[in-house]
Amino acid sequence: MKKSVICLSLLALSLALSACSTATKEKLGLAKKAPNEFMVMPKAPLSLPPEYDLRPVTDMSQSEPKADTEGMSEAEKNLIEEVEK
Repeated sequence: MKKSVICLSLLALSLALSACSTATKEKLGLAKKAPNEFMVMPKAPLSLPPEYDLRPVTDMSQSEPKADTEGMSEAEKNLIEEVEK
């Protein structure tokens, strides 16, 4: 008897809370609060970098420096040659 009264009272309480207005649900933390997309702050426009006279990018395949293989073993030299290919 006592268990059924507790179950019925919990059921009645949950039904009463589900019928609450959205303001009450927000205060209790039961409702989600979606962000307002119209409150987004505009950002400043993009600007050019201060250095306009930068050198253009060159083709690096023509001017690659060769590795200094002095004092290396034969295996190290072969490895560097394979990497440079």
